[in-house]
Amino acid sequence: MQYRKARISKRTIDATSTPSTELGEVRLWDTDLKGFFLRVYPSGRRVYALKYRLGPSQRIFTLGVHGSPLTAETARAAAEAALRKVAVGEDPAIEKKEARAALTVASLIDRYVEDGPATKPSKRASTWANDASNLNRHIRPLLGRKVANMVTKADAAQAIHSITLGKTSADEKSEKKRGRAIVTGGAGVARRTRTTTAAMFAWGIEHGLVKSNPFASLKLERAPVRERFLSREEASRLIDALSALEASGGLHPSFCDAIRLLLLTGARKTEILGLRWTEIDFERKLLVLPPERTKAGGMNGERRIVLSPPALEILERRRKAMPNGSEFVSGALRGQGHLVGVRRAFVKACEQAGLEGLRVHDLRHSFASFAIADGASLFLVSKLLGHASARTAERYAHLSGDPLQDAAAAIGNRLMPLPGGGAEVIQLRGEGTC
Repeated sequence: MQYRKARISKRTIDATSTPSTELGEVRLWDTDLKGFFLRVYPSGRRVYALKYRLGPSQRIFTLGVHGSPLTAETARAAAEAALRKVAVGEDPAIEKKEARAALTVASLIDRYVEDGPATKPSKRASTWANDASNLNRHIRPLLGRKVANMVTKADAAQAIHSITLGKTSADEKSEKKRGRAIVTGGAGVARRTRTTTAAMFAWGIEHGLVKSNPFASLKLERAPVRERFLSREEASRLIDALSALEASGGLHPSFCDAIRLLLLTGARKTEILGLRWTEIDFERKLLVLPPERTKAGGMNGERRIVLSPPALEILERRRKAMPNGSEFVSGALRGQGHLVGVRRAFVKACEQAGLEGLRVHDLRHSFASFAIADGASLFLVSKLLGHASARTAERYAHLSGDPLQDAAAAIGNRLMPLPGGGAEVIQLRGEGTC
């Protein structure tokens, strides 16, 4: 352990290097406030603390982890407040311990929803809204009154099981005027809620609010893989259906163009519906989306979506038709904001085309399948789809020709030809005919 002295500030904290494992912890003692210090660990973690004497014993009170929202200034203020309590005989460490033990799951949800976004700046606001909805509508009614530190793995498993059975389903009023929120359960909702709640408890551990994460190791059935790919003939039928509906007035042109762009770009629904004119680079034939507008954004930077000539033609046509000052490519038909309700329009187009079992997101899968059919590698497909990792595109591997299958088939035909198959000769790569 190494000791240093300086006034604790952002400058001195930044100047304090992370110690090696051999050196161990570094303690930076504040020269202005007695007992106030910063602990720097080999992992890079920086924690504010206060050492004080109460009666015959000395104690160390952990103030919190360095970083938003706790800064050198706010930590100093917290240390001063703790020392004022010590001066009148109160023990802030015991108070914190008692408060931590009394923290309910409902209070943990409130803290996570309110303070969490500041500690995870790369997480999109829409994702935080979905997390808050899951926690408030499913976890709060089931576990909200329980003390967070007393929630067991069995409690967590029972809560997720109840969500799977639909016990948290509800039909309630939403904040929108005359709006309703249909809260459903099921296996999919349960899986998402488990992931969200596990993240909340992990955040609570990081910030000293809870001691363990009862949701982290829950075993759930894997989500079924729902893969639906349009054939080229089906894609043509969908495009023809959009044209027919647009011509007859059955669908607004904005809906038709949004669905066309989803099929032509492989973009996510939110990326197309929320597309702004400022995000289009017509000269380089690209959509350039900022990190907060894309799922794989965050600290990874902007996402670029390549525009094919048909996609570019749609955007050029819409630019000429849209009124000046319009922010969104697909503006709301009523009021402000971007277009909503594309799912209903998509269902109508599928009915017109005679397509069943198709979701809006399947247009993205179909885009990938068309790319692979035309010879694109999985790496290239992952780039086109904006995946953070090329491994995500491995779900499409079965769509491309498998050389191992070809080789095995050639060997089998050579050693044991099937009856009636002698006329067909399968050639191994790199060899002459059999």
